[in-house]
Amino acid sequence: MYGVHHPEDLLLVHEAGFNSVVGSADQTFLDTAHELGIKVIASPGSSSGPSFNVNATREKVKSLDHHPALLSWYLVDEPDMQRIPPWKVEMDQRLLKSIPAQKPVSLVLFHGMHVKDYGDLPDILMLDNYPVPWMPLAHFAQHLYWARTSISTPKPIYGVLQAFDWHYFKQVLPGEKNLRKPTTEEIRCMTFMSLAQGMNGLFYYTYRSGEWDIREHPELWEGLKQVIGSVNDNPYLLNAQRKWWLPRYEIDPHEQRRSATLEPSISMTMLEDADGLNHLLLINTTPNKLALTVKLPDSSNKWAPVFEGKAPFGGLQPNVTYKFAFEPYQVRLLKGYEIPNWSNWLE
Repeated sequence: MYGVHHPEDLLLVHEAGFNSVVGSADQTFLDTAHELGIKVIASPGSSSGPSFNVNATREKVKSLDHHPALLSWYLVDEPDMQRIPPWKVEMDQRLLKSIPAQKPVSLVLFHGMHVKDYGDLPDILMLDNYPVPWMPLAHFAQHLYWARTSISTPKPIYGVLQAFDWHYFKQVLPGEKNLRKPTTEEIRCMTFMSLAQGMNGLFYYTYRSGEWDIREHPELWEGLKQVIGSVNDNPYLLNAQRKWWLPRYEIDPHEQRRSATLEPSISMTMLEDADGLNHLLLINTTPNKLALTVKLPDSSNKWAPVFEGKAPFGGLQPNVTYKFAFEPYQVRLLKGYEIPNWSNWLE
């Protein structure tokens, strides 16, 4: 969670299901986070750019780099939006590393296409994009796809998702009207789109920033906690590997078969977890009601619907065609599981 800067907020965030925050590089804050098992990404006392302060950075890093709660030094926020050239970010990172900073360095980009310019610099790459309501949600997945496929050096990539109302930051979007906060369904959709695109971590912006305080929006806060609960119940998705799958499918109504990015309006992804089991993420990336007719892929395991809480006896079968109805932005997860041998089960 972004925007967690006070020790007293850490317990509430922890109870909500988060295990990492973007917060303060402060001894008391880090000590409290460590007691709760929370990891912290924090600024090293200065941000990369024209006003980067080496002395302030050196003092901060030397005093706190060893702290066990510190996950990463947050070098700069959206250098592509700030028009900070990659060579400057690289130079400031080298200064940070030479102090020396032993903890990883992270930075966040706004646009997935800029990963080719900045992506090789940090140890941890983060990508933020906040589309509600001024851009289609499918555009967010497109940014993550560009990031994942553009990066040349393997490293953790974290998605940063919208959990705020643009009305509180309307000066950033001049001319945009009808600004609002995302619904629970939209947050869930963005969350699982991130997992489908191979993100290794999920961050949400923001707990508190300026006049925005998520606690003053209980419907958003409760919805976000529900979504986080779904992720924590299925942690294997965070480090699952994408597998090749070219599905045979139809989407109805036919005229809504494509999203605003001209991809299939229902994204279909097969993932393999650390135990070798396959899982399917089927995500309606649009605000339309749709129906998907799809032949499930060949697999050594059967498929069990997760979020519906029920499955046909014996599970859904590989190589069989099924029809699924989708509400707007609905996420369906089919979890792979092994069906025990009947004779062994009797024994």
